[in-house]
Amino acid sequence: MRAKGISVQQLILGLALLGALVWNLAHASEINNLRLAAGSTGTRAEIALDGQVEYKLFSLSNPDRLVLDLPGVDARGLKLPPAAGLVKEVRTGHPAPGTTRIVFDLHAPVVALKPHFEGAGDQTRLVLEWPGDNGAEDPIARIAAASAPMPAAAQPQATAPAQAPPPDPAIASAAATSRLVAATVQASQPPPAQAQAASPHQPGVAQAAGTAATGVPTRIATGVPTPMDPAKPVAEAPAEPARPPRAGRIGMRPLVVAIDPGHGGQDPGAIGLNGRREKDVTLAIGRELARQINATPGLKAYMTRDRDVFIPLNQRAQLARAAKADIFVSIHADAAENRSASGASVYVLSLRGASSQRARWLADKENAADLIGGRVPQAGNTLASVLLDLTQSGHMKASEDAAHHVLDSLGDVGNTRKVERANFAVLRTSDMPAMLVETAYISNPAEERQLTDPGYQRKLAGAILRGVDTYFMRQPPPGTLYAARASAADAATTGSGAGGSP
Repeated sequence: MRAKGISVQQLILGLALLGALVWNLAHASEINNLRLAAGSTGTRAEIALDGQVEYKLFSLSNPDRLVLDLPGVDARGLKLPPAAGLVKEVRTGHPAPGTTRIVFDLHAPVVALKPHFEGAGDQTRLVLEWPGDNGAEDPIARIAAASAPMPAAAQPQATAPAQAPPPDPAIASAAATSRLVAATVQASQPPPAQAQAASPHQPGVAQAAGTAATGVPTRIATGVPTPMDPAKPVAEAPAEPARPPRAGRIGMRPLVVAIDPGHGGQDPGAIGLNGRREKDVTLAIGRELARQINATPGLKAYMTRDRDVFIPLNQRAQLARAAKADIFVSIHADAAENRSASGASVYVLSLRGASSQRARWLADKENAADLIGGRVPQAGNTLASVLLDLTQSGHMKASEDAAHHVLDSLGDVGNTRKVERANFAVLRTSDMPAMLVETAYISNPAEERQLTDPGYQRKLAGAILRGVDTYFMRQPPPGTLYAARASAADAATTGSGAGGSP
């Protein structure tokens, strides 16, 4: 009887285990699909499941991999997607019975954002995202290709240049330094009036126009000799009668204002008490500022982002340089633990420490945006950093001048604080004045409501525009409508003075 009882218990236990196994198999989650796509903001993997499941995620290096373990999930018959973006291969395995492992082999050590579920029921998707650049989607490469000079028509035998790779920050910094040094040398040479007296057909050194509005001469030597036309005699250029320049003269270039709406994409920025996100507010103000700038004669707007995308901080400055911007304005909305904090502030770059503890804290917070977006900070190039510091130092005074004009104009809209200095990564532009405008405190409920009001956004944009306009009127770059106006005003003043009584 005892042996028979044991056999019955074992039989019952075995049937229970078999039933549990059958139930688990019947109710186990299954991967229905695995998609991989690359876009302008990075690489995205979508794992279609029957519902939300537990998972474990960890990274490995040498080589770089992201590993996703899914206990109780079946992947039989799963078709793996081809490589895309930062992912060069996808593999699957089973580290333990009943656990499916998905391995993403990566091209670079980019940290994935925190996975999240989208949808519900049998439409549930587990989403993984890696922010980063994806070849042809790289906005810097697109701008560089668009602004590249076309082959000369007189050289039909020249082969088409290969597509240029994205600009290297070290090369860009070195080029900026060369421009600054060449401009300084040019300043010590004879005045432009003497240099322009020579015939345009004489052999000489070709000149190239710069874009900085800092008072430093903007025509620099390129080292390319101007060819001599033997069919035309060498003669002095006839003296042109003095006359004020006309605003519509052909050849005037517009001044480009780079507008950088802060945050975006995976980085929402500060969030107000009523749920308003900084990234949405800055984009709305940036679009309105661009509209007003493009409606202003002599100015042209360029936006580093015109939609809800994540752009790394260093790329924002690179985009502005590629667009040949004359000034860089990064737009933000401040936040503080104190809900009553209010007012606008303007910040400029400092390479020698912050002007206050508040400025240092804000710079650290803004510089952490790349970590929020999933970027791994890369080791800096020492030479590039030195070159960048040299070139940036030539624009710090110009940045402060422009910042004070903008802050004064913002005082017409609401409360203002002051111009402060700190080491903001986004302001390390190297070859143009740059500022970061904290338009108001989104953490203040009253200012949060104002920041989302289109009428108030128009006022803020108008104030920023007036400040930029005043700065360029005080320091008009050559070859622009602002320079033409200044020249005409000087000529008018000289003329009225000459006609007065002795």
